[in-house]
Amino acid sequence: MKRQRKKAVLYILVAGFLIAFIGALLFLWIYFSSMREMHQTTRNLYEQPFAVSNAALELKADLYQIRSSLLYATLIQADASAMGETITFIETRERLAEEKMAIMQHSYSGDPQQVVNLQQKWQTLNQVRDLILQKLEDARFKEANRLIETDWTTRFSEVARLNESIYAYANQRANQYVEESQQRLQRHTKAGLIYAALLLTLFLGVSVFVVWRIYQLHIEADKFAFTDFLTGIANRRHFMHELESEIRRSQRYEAPFSFAMVDIDHFKKINDKHGHHAGDLVLQNFCLRCVNALRTNDMVGRLGGEEFGILMPMTDLHEAARVIERLRSEIDHSVLIENGEKIHYTASFGLVSTSQLSDQQGLAHMMRMADSALYSAKQQGRNRVFIANH
Repeated sequence: MKRQRKKAVLYILVAGFLIAFIGALLFLWIYFSSMREMHQTTRNLYEQPFAVSNAALELKADLYQIRSSLLYATLIQADASAMGETITFIETRERLAEEKMAIMQHSYSGDPQQVVNLQQKWQTLNQVRDLILQKLEDARFKEANRLIETDWTTRFSEVARLNESIYAYANQRANQYVEESQQRLQRHTKAGLIYAALLLTLFLGVSVFVVWRIYQLHIEADKFAFTDFLTGIANRRHFMHELESEIRRSQRYEAPFSFAMVDIDHFKKINDKHGHHAGDLVLQNFCLRCVNALRTNDMVGRLGGEEFGILMPMTDLHEAARVIERLRSEIDHSVLIENGEKIHYTASFGLVSTSQLSDQQGLAHMMRMADSALYSAKQQGRNRVFIANH
């Protein structure tokens, strides 16, 4: 009897395993066939509008970069050397823009006359641009600025409006194709769930998928835990961890190391006058300028609000002061354009080096010294670098 019972249990286990195996194969076949069909649909229908949409976005970026270059050259009253760099940069942007318009002409499924009109407006804009560059080369900066504010801005708006219309249409078509693919995926998934619901092993499969997905999300969460969402630089926790590690390394090996605390001047006034969106743009622009101006081994992090920290390994106080002063000057000479309004901002810096610390003094003391130096920089009129006292 026991032997028969053991055989029965064995048969049930084998039958259960076979049912589970067949059910898993059935579920996987339905699932992957759905994914394959969605992939084919997306690839066949989504590629062209997606290419047009990307081209329109990149064309928009090229337009604004050309505009910024012209405004910057006018603002600083560029000399011959700077004009040469500006013309080279603009010509590069224009070549890229023409490539984007070629993509639109080839792949755009809407009214082709829109692309033709865009190309015509682009040619008209280039004619005005040639006049502006000529004025700049002749050092007639006021006339160049007047052309930018009148003729060029009008043509720029026409090109931007047509480009935005093409982007909106292409994006709409791409979304429609995605929705169709999602609907097909939902139908096949539903059928797969109906079959899989008959099998107890579905729960195991779903559990494995969920655990895997949670693991992936956990990895992504760890990544974002080190990054400030708005600016893309290190957040406070990650930056402070690196700062503390660098202090210990500097004291252990007696290597020079400097730290600067930064605060954007009158940031609340920028928010109040231009809006919080403009304030976000200022923060992003500041971080971009830091990344571009600082060296590869340097690190910038957001400590909170409009306050930032700059970590400079293997850098003595004199070299750090030179690097920070160069960054301050670049920020002081920068101008943002938001909704036709020029936004100028500055920043104050408090600088400290490990050469000013004793072996017993660590992160907390360095932060206090940098904060005190930053306060002194603001007290002395802002837009300056102040080196902490011992």
